Amino acid sequence: MTTASFRYHPAGQIHASFGELQLTPGIANHRLVLPIKLTATWLEAEDATSNAPALLTGTVWSENPSFRWLVGLEAQVVTLRGYLAAEELVLSLTDDQLISLERARGQDDVVLRLKLQATLLAPPDGVHPVAHEELPVRISRSRWSELLDQAGAEVGVLIRVPSPLTDSALVSPPAASDEDAASLSQAAARLRQARAELQDHQWEHCVATCRRVLENVSRLVTLPSAKNVAETPPAQRTQDQRWAAILHDVKSMASAAHHDDSTTEGFSWSRVDAEAILATTAGLLAAYTQRR
Repeated sequence: MTTASFRYHPAGQIHASFGELQLTPGIANHRLVLPIKLTATWLEAEDATSNAPALLTGTVWSENPSFRWLVGLEAQVVTLRGYLAAEELVLSLTDDQLISLERARGQDDVVLRLKLQATLLAPPDGVHPVAHEELPVRISRSRWSELLDQAGAEVGVLIRVPSPLTDSALVSPPAASDEDAASLSQAAARLRQARAELQDHQWEHCVATCRRVLENVSRLVTLPSAKNVAETPPAQRTQDQRWAAILHDVKSMASAAHHDDSTTEGFSWSRVDAEAILATTAGLLAAYTQRR
């Protein structure tokens, strides 16, 4: 069990013990509750009317794989007593944050670091009202898997694509043309555009923009040509050829949203179609650029 103590000289201490993290699933944002039991040593344990209000605030940091800011705790006004009193610390994590923590932990437990502040709202005379404590909260691999299951099937797959930090999501990507200079920043900008079009329910535009991203990939790295792949029996293809086959096929599918011909004019696009193309495009961009 994780414990902590907040010291208020010369009055005494607040002893805190923490329970097992609980999760309440939400829509793209999930509520995590950390049960906490508090005891104030300067209050009478036998007197049920003896109490003191305190404000608990703090921040949560991730230790996997490095020390990173995660989220702030919801401020909680608690009632301290001379005996164990149950309270809760609450934080909210998005789908992306859950997936990032899952990816960062590897085969390890998830370790969160809490930086807590307890402020006495009616401190005894001569007592400084603010105390701080810092402590790790370890979530075992098995418990973490249970929490992810509770989050539900709507948690998506987060794909990280390295991109220059100078790029802005607000800057319009350059127009596609054969003369475009290949760049990762251009590909990332177009990927953001495709994501924005997906969020705006523009399914066909999203797919067409993904085709432009894949064109950038083709210029960023050396790929086996579609002809080379087609002329090689599937069982005899190298790993590079098999990756290239995926890219060429996805690009061919996405091209149908870019222009109509006698074959593609009847194509229709739904949200799930656009999501599938966008996820595959992002995965291919990440795979190729991180192996360069």
